[in-house]
Amino acid sequence: MGSEVRILPGTPYSKIIKCMTQKTPFCKVPFLVGFTSKDEKFRDCCSKAPYIDSDANQKFEDWWSSKKLNDFKQQLLDSDEWPSECLNCKKKEDQLGHSFRLAVNKWPETDYRYPRAWNISFVNTCNLACWTCHEDTSSTIFQHKKRAGLINGNNTYKSKFERRWPTLRENILKSYEYHENVTLTILGGEPLYNPIVKEFLKELIDKNLAPRTNLEFHTNGTQYPDRLLPPISESPWKYTCIFISLDAAGKYAEWLRYGCDWDKVDRVVDKLKQAANLVEIHCVLSVLNINQITTLREYADSKNLKLRINIAIQPAFMALEHWDLPADRLLVNPINESYKEFYDMVGSKPIKGSSERLKEYIRKFDGVRRPLSDFDEDFSKTMNW
Repeated sequence: MGSEVRILPGTPYSKIIKCMTQKTPFCKVPFLVGFTSKDEKFRDCCSKAPYIDSDANQKFEDWWSSKKLNDFKQQLLDSDEWPSECLNCKKKEDQLGHSFRLAVNKWPETDYRYPRAWNISFVNTCNLACWTCHEDTSSTIFQHKKRAGLINGNNTYKSKFERRWPTLRENILKSYEYHENVTLTILGGEPLYNPIVKEFLKELIDKNLAPRTNLEFHTNGTQYPDRLLPPISESPWKYTCIFISLDAAGKYAEWLRYGCDWDKVDRVVDKLKQAANLVEIHCVLSVLNINQITTLREYADSKNLKLRINIAIQPAFMALEHWDLPADRLLVNPINESYKEFYDMVGSKPIKGSSERLKEYIRKFDGVRRPLSDFDEDFSKTMNW
């Protein structure tokens, strides 16, 4: 397949681009999306394993036209077979019928000179300390772990990103020179809590680039910048897609995503619904919230929002499959048959000592966070936390 389209060693980049436009690649993602990572590098995808990353301190333009990235692009031009590194997307397509590959392949763009979309990690600035999260993605968790004696040193994520941001900002703005519309997927931390994100979105509005911007971001539902996200009828953005990260509803949510106020979250969810073309609730399912799944489902239904569930893999002692005690020690609420597949995961691949390690981990924060008993006394007694 694609034998007429060859990228030979030493081929000038302008000719490489011409070759790429002669055939639709098996996957357009590395041709049209620029990815940043928290280690100050660029990478070729968010689903590949392992992904290809840039060299240390490599400029984006050099990375975008680098041999190792173009070698992979050539592979996607030569064949209609799945690369071995891309089985995560294949699994999603087989099981769910959708994937990032299929979504990007629908884009009509064939100008591959510069990204048409950006997937941007805006460091770990965040106002919450969720139990399944870690210090790489939450500055609050960093501070909590430091106070609990689990981390030494200072949080350097913010300063590293601030040094990198001016050049990255220019790279992103350059995409508007090549494409009529640009998609920005903004990740954190909590993007709407991050002043750099808010300043950049304001800049896009002021430069009149918002009408050419498809804006996508994940938020924990605690922040709402009215000027940046007015009601959809007044929205400056071409299209807005918001994924609200909620792992439980009600009082228990205030412990699980520590630092949130549920009443405020409920109000923010209503406002986000009014400000976006598409809103979904995304849940990370672990041993900490398997009993909350029905309540969260009912909450999503009450808001007429789709609930998407992702399974926690890390830390391993929070993963459903690694629970090492009888399932009924954990599953204390009535079973919802709609989610039988998730209940069946509990203890399917037990790791000895995982439940004890979970309890020990939670207790390390006794001097930093309010105990579970303040939020759910019955469950706290059952789990002896």
